Amino acid sequence: MSPTPPAKPTSGQPYPTPSGLAEPTDLCCLSVMTADSFWYLDDDGWHPLSSLSPSDRGLQYGDGLFETLRFAADGSLPLQHYHQQRLSEGLAALGFHPDLLKRALGGLNRLPQQTSAAKLIITRGAAGRGYMPPQDPGYHIQLQCFNAPAFAALRHPFGLRCEVSPVRLGRQPALAGFKHLNRLEQVLIRQQFPAGCEEVIVCDSDDNVIEACMSNLYFLQHGQWYTPDLSHSGVNGVVRRWLSASGRVQSVSGIGVEQLLQADAVAMSNTLNGIVMVQTVGRHQYDQHPDIAEWQQEFQELFA
Repeated sequence: MSPTPPAKPTSGQPYPTPSGLAEPTDLCCLSVMTADSFWYLDDDGWHPLSSLSPSDRGLQYGDGLFETLRFAADGSLPLQHYHQQRLSEGLAALGFHPDLLKRALGGLNRLPQQTSAAKLIITRGAAGRGYMPPQDPGYHIQLQCFNAPAFAALRHPFGLRCEVSPVRLGRQPALAGFKHLNRLEQVLIRQQFPAGCEEVIVCDSDDNVIEACMSNLYFLQHGQWYTPDLSHSGVNGVVRRWLSASGRVQSVSGIGVEQLLQADAVAMSNTLNGIVMVQTVGRHQYDQHPDIAEWQQEFQELFA
């Protein structure tokens, strides 16, 4: 049984939520469904989406991928380069036509409405029964627009309380790195969150620390920041790519929970929540670190 996390400090006051942003009650932004709208893309642009074909392969088999996007106040997409990079990798991994990247990016450059966040989904489209993909797929591109949450560092100024998940990730290098539509592992992980826990540490079937349920993971050891290797499982997030490209973090493999507990500081990130420190894993408590505050400030300024 996982140990009970210590009580969250009560001193200090959290920062106010910026105007125009949703304020979820927990780290999972899907807990809030305010003013969501759904659209599909064709040659004439975006159109309201009222239904999805029951034979769509994304629904039938999870045959597709998605990107979660956060837009700046001026409507730009600050991390577009990294979204484009991951989309390209995912399309290639699934054998989707490479022209879909241009179509999807073109759609993002002319959004159907003003929005602070969106989920872009690309499936292989409707087809007959059976696993074999059609020779000429009718690809389906859809967009879910919604209000971005306040950054997690503002909602959780003392950091996140975490545990180690009992659910393990499978090792499948062909699907590692991008956000494919098969998310049952994450559903099981999220379903088994302990009470009072805001995120969990997730290992693979070989007991290697990989990521968190909704976030990438970083830990400080001997003055160097590391992030777990994602060659065999996990999602290579756009914030992780941004931090890695600047040389702030180095990828490392073979990290176990005990080594993570010995780290000097731990942080997590995802597109919507930004960067946030980890306060505890079980009964182990981590110190705040100025590097995390620096990353947070620089990241949040991208979206100002």
